[in-house]
Amino acid sequence: MYDLIIVGAGPAGITASVYSARKRMNFLVITRDIGGQATLSSDIENYVGYQFITGPNLVQKFREHLEQFNVEVKEGESVTSISKEGNIVKVKTDKEEYTAKTAIIASGRVPRKLDVEGEAEFKNRGVTYCATCDGPLFANKEVAVIGGGNSALDASIQLIKIAKKIYLINIAPTLRADPIMVENVKSSEKVVIYNSTKVEKINGDKFAKGIKISREGK
Repeated sequence: MYDLIIVGAGPAGITASVYSARKRMNFLVITRDIGGQATLSSDIENYVGYQFITGPNLVQKFREHLEQFNVEVKEGESVTSISKEGNIVKVKTDKEEYTAKTAIIASGRVPRKLDVEGEAEFKNRGVTYCATCDGPLFANKEVAVIGGGNSALDASIQLIKIAKKIYLINIAPTLRADPIMVENVKSSEKVVIYNSTKVEKINGDKFAKGIKISREGK
């Protein structure tokens, strides 16, 4: 039985791992992959300590830090359940069951996928899930933002200062974000809103070049 099980190996999980290792704890890290949302970014300019670093290079730094402390990592396992029986925490994965005195959940977030042709192919090559991370890559370019909620409009607002033109593709009849965000987006001449519109395909060659859409009733 471990003193601690850490679920997730993004920045938060790795930080917890380093502190646990320094305290000489008997612990285990369980994660599907190492790096968290850094794996979704090609170029990173907003990570403390680095003026610029690529996503893959930052992930490699994470790996090196874990290796420096000989952290035991079960990579490639997905946690299916966490339960407590008395003073014991049981963590089940798709491969094994582990027990510990306590657990830290640092599983992070997973971007919602479109599940359309070209999305996986052009991931990190024009398709990104983080405007904060990758927005500067689209300076003076035409960009499509998919969604109509707060996240999509927040991304659009960030890109207004960077991109040449923003096409906001919203599958719903109206935008669902907070009113103040909707006002900010609608007040910008850079943003073109397509409501009741669905992305069918992402086109490109080496990089994403465009999208195919279908509009309700057309």
